Formats: sequence, structure tokens, C-alpha cells
Amino acid sequence: MDTILRFGPQSRLSGVLTGSARSDAPILVLPSAGLIPRAGPFRLHVELAHRLARHGMRTFRYESPGVGETPRLKGCGVREAAVEAIEALSRETGQRRFVVGGVCSAADAAWAAACDDTRVAGLIMIDGVSFTGPWFHLARAGDVLRRGPRAWPGVAARLMHRLPQGGRAGGDSSMYREWPSQSEARHQFSGFVERGVRSLWIFTGGYTDRFLHPRQFRWSLGAGTRDPRVSMHYWPDCDHTFYARRHRDRLLDTVETWLVGEEAMEAAA
Repeated sequence: MDTILRFGPQSRLSGVLTGSARSDAPILVLPSAGLIPRAGPFRLHVELAHRLARHGMRTFRYESPGVGETPRLKGCGVREAAVEAIEALSRETGQRRFVVGGVCSAADAAWAAACDDTRVAGLIMIDGVSFTGPWFHLARAGDVLRRGPRAWPGVAARLMHRLPQGGRAGGDSSMYREWPSQSEARHQFSGFVERGVRSLWIFTGGYTDRFLHPRQFRWSLGAGTRDPRVSMHYWPDCDHTFYARRHRDRLLDTVETWLVGEEAMEAAA
């Protein structure tokens, strides 16, 4: 069952709530990914909502301000819209637990919502917050070496092209995504873990400007990444929007299994 729910300033935002309340499972909130409408990349959000509905779990997908036909709203950006969605859903359904997430900017919205609202009990972070460092640079150097000497001049030229005036390396994707500093991110993530937030992290091969090695995850966010409530996958064969059907199926299977399994563990606790 699908229901349209309006929320936000003057109720100018809207989304689709899928499923019926057959359990006390948290509601999955899926902000739009980048400039892709609420159906998600290749209708991923719709497929996931229908899968979860079979388990009695509800899903709410919506477009952030400025995406699709949703207007830009003064004072209401991606972060604020996520919290507004949670508030409206809580009012409408009585639910007090939510899982928020998605791909790219949707993961950023989830992180921000978890900072602002303790009703966020879970995060799905696909190509989300990450920081380059020794493992990233080691992996990139290894890749360059494997290409052989013929490729080195081209690689050097691309690196020089990325150097802004002043000579410091650019190419940082956080320049166009609203992230905290690494020290802030570590502190915030530690807080999530301490309050019991469960998180699923997936990094793809379409994220090579930020993530190239599984050990980057712990280097980026600290000891909290080893908590049993934190799951991480590195899929270098997948692109950022999961263009291939087999990759979308892998993602859907993984998210479905994680959500259903996490909820079963929560119920048994």
C-alpha cells in the first residue's frame, strides 16, 4: 500500500510511504540520491520498498528540496528535509525509530539526520563519508605501478591538472558534499555507536576519488568501526549508481538481509 505524505515548510515537500504497520520495525527513510527523483537510481528505492513491505517494514522515499519537481525552500536544505520527514512520519505513524540512508548525498543526509535526531536508529551509507589517507594513497600508488611506465606520464599530467594555485592536491569530493572534518566525523560516529545506532556501509568502485582500500574505513572513522553493530562492504566491481542489474540485485539483497536481520536481533534483545 502506498500513501502520499506531505511535510516540511507549508507542507511543500512530499513523499511516498510504502507498506503497512504489521510490526514495530523502524521506518526506512530514503532521501533522493543527488538529482535523481525519489524512485532512486534505476528505481532502486521502489524495488527495496516492495521487498521490505513483504516483511512488514515501511519505507518512505522523497525528493529533497530542489530535486525533481520539488521546489527549493528557503531555510530547508537536504539536512533539514531529512529531519522534517522523520518528524512528520513520527506524528503520522507513532513510530519512534528510523533508519535513514541511500547513495551519495542521501548518505550525507542520513549522517546529518543522525546528528540532529536521536530517533535515527540505523544508517545506510552507500559511498558515504570517507577520508583519504595512507591506505588510499598506497592503493593508488599500487594501481599506478601496475599500469606500467607507459601510463605514468598520463597519470602525472592528471595529478598536475588537479593541483590548484598554491600547489596543494585537489580532487576532494568533500568540496561539493557537506561533510564534517575528520576529527568531527570520528567524534560523531563514536557517538552514534555509543547510543546504539546500527550502520551498513558500502563503498563502490565508482568512488575512486575517495575510497580505494577497505582499511581506509577504520582509518577514517576510528575504533567504532569494529563495533558489531557496524557492517562494511567494499565492492570495487560496482559503479556509483549500480547500473548493472546483477549489482542492483546484490545491493537489494544485502540491504534487505541487513534490515530484516538487524530488526530480528533488536526484537530478540
